[in-house]
Amino acid sequence: MRRIAGAAGAAGAVLAASLAGTAAVPAAAQAATPAGITETVIQSGLNAPRHLVLTRAGLVVTEAGTGGPVGTSNCATGPSTEGAGTSPYCTGQTGAIFTIPASGRIFPVLTKLPSVIEENIQEVTGVSATAYSHGQQAVTIDDFLVTADGGNSLLPKPFASLFGTLWLRSGGKTRVVNLAAFAAAHPQSASSLGDIPGEAPYDSDPYDVVAYRGGWAVADAGANDVLYVSDTGQVSMLARFPAVAEQLPAGVLGNPTPITVEAQAVPTSVAVGPDGALYVGLLRGLPSDPGTSYVYRVVPGHDPVIWARGLTSVTAIAFDRQGRLLATEFNTGGLLAPPTTPGALVRVSNHGQTVTTLPVPGLYQPTGLAVSGNGTVYVSNYGDSTSASSDPGEIVKITGLP
Repeated sequence: MRRIAGAAGAAGAVLAASLAGTAAVPAAAQAATPAGITETVIQSGLNAPRHLVLTRAGLVVTEAGTGGPVGTSNCATGPSTEGAGTSPYCTGQTGAIFTIPASGRIFPVLTKLPSVIEENIQEVTGVSATAYSHGQQAVTIDDFLVTADGGNSLLPKPFASLFGTLWLRSGGKTRVVNLAAFAAAHPQSASSLGDIPGEAPYDSDPYDVVAYRGGWAVADAGANDVLYVSDTGQVSMLARFPAVAEQLPAGVLGNPTPITVEAQAVPTSVAVGPDGALYVGLLRGLPSDPGTSYVYRVVPGHDPVIWARGLTSVTAIAFDRQGRLLATEFNTGGLLAPPTTPGALVRVSNHGQTVTTLPVPGLYQPTGLAVSGNGTVYVSNYGDSTSASSDPGEIVKITGLP
């Protein structure tokens, strides 16, 4: 599965307006917030903000960036991810990671990170998440145009080899772990790949990372799996998630009537639960019917178990101090709904039985989530928008939730 806004893959041009257009998204300020709950934009003008993590230094934000300008040396032509034909893909050093401390004055953590934009639909990918533990910083770099050998030779150098990777940084040195190559060496079968035309069994989109058992757990949205990466860069697969049957509306793939298709899982988020297990949130691929996203519970050496059902287009998860799981939903209508359909913040009860939508209006295309010890929630809003958009990316602070 290629990326969030392009999760429909080869579904056709009919999806481009609904999945790529962000200019028509209404501003969060237009919505009314219930009494007792406060929503505050603490940082705006961001370029595709993705996952968040809280540290002692403050809130750490990842930005996928803006790709690069159209040129001859930094662009390549590849198949369009939405509709027929081709598109220029332009790379640049516009990704970033920065920290918002309590003082509110941001400071950079990493800058000039690789970023790539699909020009036809202005969709960006690049750095997607970061985490810290045992003297290391881990960084995931999402992917575009991955090839069957797990490389990115279709993208221009020097950044091509950096996409589809996990960076492990320590002591001023960086180890680059090629997760796209691992995906190519462990291709998907039909059980997880589904049957939407154009999906590649070797695809890889490292999208989230969390410290786990002395190493790192990585959610790969393209490979439909969750990986374990040791602190020395050794990779193994913990679980792969199956596709499920969904109803595809008439006309999406040229089908005259609704048909049943197998929709990919698309794991976009991973967190360690109070019980020490991993919890993995699914976006769910095309047609991404509302209510068909799951949260899996994963314990190494055991089959993954569906822990919660009834969610829609999950992009991020986090646990609060009471052990309840919170999740952001990219679009409450699923990926085929127009971009004017809002996203949501939901809470799952401790045993995964009940999903409650929290009264937080004004969320559109949320892509990141963090919860502090005092219950303050932070969300990456307009996560598919850049600073050039009429609704640029922003970080929203939410207090007073019931």
